[in-house]
Amino acid sequence: MKISFLVTYYQQERFVRDSLESILALKKPPEWEILIGDDGSSDGTVALAEAFRQKDPEHIRIFVMDRDPSRKYNPVERASMNRLNLIRHMTGDCYCLMDGDDFYSDADFTLPAVALLEAHPEVSVIGMDTWMYREGQDRKPPRAGSLRPVPTSRRKYLRWQYTHAGACVIRSPHTPENLRLLERLGSFDDNDIVLNALARGKLIRVHRPVYAYRQAEGSVYTAMNPAEQAGLNIAGLGAALRIMGPDWEKDVLARYATAVWMAWFLRRRLKEDSNPVPYERYLQLCRRAEFREGEMLLRFPELSPEERKRVRSWVFRAGLQSPPRVVYAWIRTRHRPGRTNQG
Repeated sequence: MKISFLVTYYQQERFVRDSLESILALKKPPEWEILIGDDGSSDGTVALAEAFRQKDPEHIRIFVMDRDPSRKYNPVERASMNRLNLIRHMTGDCYCLMDGDDFYSDADFTLPAVALLEAHPEVSVIGMDTWMYREGQDRKPPRAGSLRPVPTSRRKYLRWQYTHAGACVIRSPHTPENLRLLERLGSFDDNDIVLNALARGKLIRVHRPVYAYRQAEGSVYTAMNPAEQAGLNIAGLGAALRIMGPDWEKDVLARYATAVWMAWFLRRRLKEDSNPVPYERYLQLCRRAEFREGEMLLRFPELSPEERKRVRSWVFRAGLQSPPRVVYAWIRTRHRPGRTNQG
């Protein structure tokens, strides 16, 4: 079984050596490749990646996306396009995805994961663990973990579990129809990647930290206020529902119940408390996913009485799938600045 390692960069020259050397250090099957996707960097990212390619052109390829310096792009959509472009060009039977500022901290996970995929054709994803790395700390994970495979039901994963896409080995290929759906949704990010694999097969968890997720202070998500986080997650719910399909609707709603109820508690201020550009982007993503309930929730103050009734019914139905997450959403939004009575 051939494995493809897909790594994406944008303006990440200082991380190229870390990420690529960690891939090269892995114990790999005889057939492997590294596909590097760059989102039009203007620093030295491409030149440094090219130096690696020249040392091993048989196994390493580079794809650089066009970028108009005068245009402002949505970073999530561009990163998704970058990943999907690599998927279209890969030749592996399975693949791993890496964000350019991260690295692998375990050289021994690849071969066992590939062996599991070979032995279990019904399995589409082997999900391992991630650990948070901060500059200057020990580059080894805080715990060793285990290589023992743990078959996990899709329902259990959807409702209660999470594994970062970078810590997964995913069976390919994607069908043309699947790729078109992902491109239309405009989101092929962390959660979407794993759910998309899960929609096509079963999951095996391996509770061993293998992927170092580099933590930076003031990340895009943590810098958002609760209204912006809720809007982003509602858009993510729309994509998840389309990816998983109607058979898994209740479990997907359980997974996103916090987002639904945060948006509900903030429903009269979502637009007012959000930056206008991201807010319009969330609405657009809901429309792409044909996610009418999510779009109406984001636009709640503008709705007719009948539409509000429909949204209210849907929100409460989502809450019934995971009551503890409703409580958590209430806690998250209760002490927000400028809180007003939602009525």
